[in-house]
This record gives sequence, structure tokens and C-alpha cells, in this order.
Amino acid sequence: MIFEYTSPNDTVFTVRNVLVKFGEGVAAEVGYEARRLGMTRALIVTDRYIAENTEMPQMIKGHLERAGVGADIYQDTPIEPVDTGVLRAIDFASQGNYDGFIGLGGGSSIDTAKMINLYTTHPTEDFKDYIAPPTGGGKPVPGPLKPLIAIPTTAGTGSENTPVAIVDLEKEQLKVGISHPYLLPDFALLDPVLTVTLPPYYTASTGMDALLHSIEAYTSIPYYARVRPRSPEARPVYVGSNPVSDLFVEKSIELIGKYLRKAYHNPHDLVARHCMLLAAHLGGAFGNAGVHIPHALAYPIAGRNHDLPHGVTVCLTAPAALEFILPAAREKLARVAQLLGEDTQGLSLEEAALLAREAVVSLMMDVDFPSGLEEVGFTAEDIDGLSQGAMKIQRLLSCSPRRVTLEDVKKIYYQSMKNW
Repeated sequence: MIFEYTSPNDTVFTVRNVLVKFGEGVAAEVGYEARRLGMTRALIVTDRYIAENTEMPQMIKGHLERAGVGADIYQDTPIEPVDTGVLRAIDFASQGNYDGFIGLGGGSSIDTAKMINLYTTHPTEDFKDYIAPPTGGGKPVPGPLKPLIAIPTTAGTGSENTPVAIVDLEKEQLKVGISHPYLLPDFALLDPVLTVTLPPYYTASTGMDALLHSIEAYTSIPYYARVRPRSPEARPVYVGSNPVSDLFVEKSIELIGKYLRKAYHNPHDLVARHCMLLAAHLGGAFGNAGVHIPHALAYPIAGRNHDLPHGVTVCLTAPAALEFILPAAREKLARVAQLLGEDTQGLSLEEAALLAREAVVSLMMDVDFPSGLEEVGFTAEDIDGLSQGAMKIQRLLSCSPRRVTLEDVKKIYYQSMKNW
């Protein structure tokens, strides 16, 4: 007898995590893991800052070559992946006959490595074919990709643990995503020592990005509140908050609340670096649960200002977004406040939930973040354009625990002009 559940709501959630090794010095094992995955010729994808200011790319190349894996270095990944730059990287890689990739750096390098892998393995006529609608064609990835090892040098993006790649579309002035289970890296080496050279500004921006990943995943619509997909392949990558993702991101939020300030003000505090890298990785559970309003509203901001780090663009609207979702997420936000060190004893649930916003603002101030959109060059005249762009990011807005309209988005942008 075959039992088929016929509820209109979904009853399934996904637990998808990369295989990982964590610890000081673990990057030295990249050659062993590359060989184990069958690589014979690998492309190391990194950025110019890392290549010119650290020995990391050459170190990784040496470890690969000593294990018998040939390696080249591509070092032109921009601060934030832009489609024109990604296309150049794809063209470079297509000439090299690589059978594996190493993403070395922040989320930009790892995401670029994912896209190089995708478009060299399964070429497409239009770059936007794999991008989610309505901006792109939403074409599913047709099959497995080549092996990819992620080695993050920042503690924030969690890209090593997600099946997502983010890219700015230069012409459209919009940041968008490509999501598919095949984009999840095959392996990740998390070495806290590699994050010590990260400048304070980027320590702050990546750390706050990790925090918002975790808060948004924690407060995203529950998996059981989604409509059951017509088939397993139609189930989105972001299925909604669930018991496993909640467990991961609660610990992530707690660690960031304790250690981001320490890592920012004392870059060589290895305990802080260790805990922040672990927090960022745990926050990668958003790759299953999803993110929502702050990330969706960040994409048009980034599309108009490529120089702003992703973590900054996400946090600019976070305080107002947390206020907006409060009616649908009181219990979760009250818990966020507690995890960030706020004393909620004796407070009503509403009062405790409001402290989540205050805790996030306090952390932003302590790591010298911009106070709002005005400080990074936006005016009220930009709100209509930003809002129209944000409404195209339904892949993320659909994860919000509270339905979001165009007028809601405009109000959040307006409130975010100055957060304090």
C-alpha cells in the first residue's frame, strides 16, 4: 500500500550542509581533499586584495601541487560579484581545462567560483538563464558540477554552506541570486587563522552579514506554512525556518553577540576569530531556511553602489525591517534579544521583541557602521526606484513571516534613511 499525504501545506524541510573540516591550520589539507575529490588541475578563485597583500593563494597553490594537483590562480574577483566581471572569469576558466575549483576568500570569491563551475560545466547562451525569475529565466541546473572546495577568509557570508550564488547585474542595477542544490560546494576548509588579516571594516561587515543571515533565517516563514510543491524538484531551496536551522542559527546569534566586537577591536584575538568563523558557518543554515526583507532590500542598494560591502547594505534596513515583522515574529525576536545579551526579565513579549532591534543597532554602532541610507549617499528621491527593484526579489520576500507590499517596502526604506 502506497501512502500519499495530501495536505495543501508542505510537511518537508531540507537539511543540506557541506562536508567541513574546521580548525587552525586546516587549510594545509587542501591538497589531500582535492586529490580525494578527483582533481588533477584546479583553478584557485580569489581577489586582488588577498593576492597582493597575503601569501594565501600561493600557499594554497603550493599545498595542491605537493599533492600532485596542478593549480592556477585567478585573482580578479571584485569586492561584490558583477555580471561583467563574472563573465570575464568564466571566459578565463573555460580556456584552462580545469576539473575542479577552489574558492578562496569572502563570499564574492566563493560565489564567483560557484558561477565559474556552473557556466563552464553547463554553458548557456544567456547569463540570466539560471537567475531566478522575474529577472532571469529560472532555468534549473541540468546536472552535477565539478568538485569545488570553499576556503573562506572572512567570517560572514556562509557561502561555503549554501547552494546559492549572488551577482550584481550592472545594466539592471540589481543584485540577484542563482539557487540550486548543485551549487553547494563539495567540501569546506574553515581555518580561523586565515581570517586574522581581515581589516576591521570587513570584519564588521561580514560579521553583521552573518548576524542578519541568522536572524532572517530564524524569523523566516515556517516550512509548514508554505504550500506543498507540485513535485520534489519544485520545492524551493529556501524552504523556511525549521527545527534544525533554528538550532544552528540560535548558536550563531549568540556567538556573534559575544565575539564580533572583540574580533573588530582586536583582530589578533584568535578565540574571537575562531568563534566568529564558527558563527558564520552555522548561520549558513539560511541556505535551507532562507533570508527575507533586509537581504531583498539590500540588493537594489548594492546594484546602485557596488563599493558598499554586502553586510553594510543588508544592515541599513535591518532595524526598520525587524520592527515591521514584529507582529508575526514576537517570540522569535524576543529570543534574538536574549541571545544578543539583552535582559528581558520582567518585560512583556512585545517589549522583549522590540529589544531585538535595539540590540542590532547597538552592535552596528559599536562596529562603526553607517547610521542609515543618507550616510552612504541615498536620498528620499531614490526610494521609489529602490522599492521597485526590491519587489523583484520575490525569491526572498516570499520568506518574510509578514506579507510585504510595495508601500511597506517604501516605508522601510524611508525609516532607514537614519537609524540613529
